[in-house]
Amino acid sequence: MTNFIKSILLVFLFLTSCKNTSVKDNENFKLLPPKIESAKIRWATTNEFVVSIDSLLSYKKGFECDSVIGVNYIGFDGNGHSFYPINKRGRSINTIKSRKKLDRNQILKLNAIIGNKKTFENSNMAACYNPRLGFIYFKDNKVICQTQICLECSQLESTAKTAGIKSDAFNDKAGKKLTKLSNELGLNN
Repeated sequence: MTNFIKSILLVFLFLTSCKNTSVKDNENFKLLPPKIESAKIRWATTNEFVVSIDSLLSYKKGFECDSVIGVNYIGFDGNGHSFYPINKRGRSINTIKSRKKLDRNQILKLNAIIGNKKTFENSNMAACYNPRLGFIYFKDNKVICQTQICLECSQLESTAKTAGIKSDAFNDKAGKKLTKLSNELGLNN
């Protein structure tokens, strides 16, 4: 019986001597990347928009448009493929969760961020590229440009030329500005 009591005491001492640490205190703890949603990408069955992408457009030089619609959507399929909100045939993607028309000041802010070469200096870069934020530019009732943004890995793709020299990966400062604009529009990812 004394061996039994000694064993229990030993286990008790062992358990109470273990250092109780929280995740915050553990410096070696790394956040796991967010779980990648797997989305079944489908397109509207009829053409909703006329697409006339102008490959000569440049954020750096500036370009005119009539309106811009921001969308919160899933722009990837989980298999490494990314998609703009509107395809070449003018059909919208089924994963659009919300959309918001930008006012003139918001358009100017967005264009100033993407058209500024400082946005792409000392950029962040991760490998996820899961765009959830998109912007669709219209002129004369036609889609002339689309930009998709992944705020998680600080990268974007656009049909217009950006101010990015080596890549379209942006820095923390630009990420904060884009996140602020996204929140202002209610397009929270």
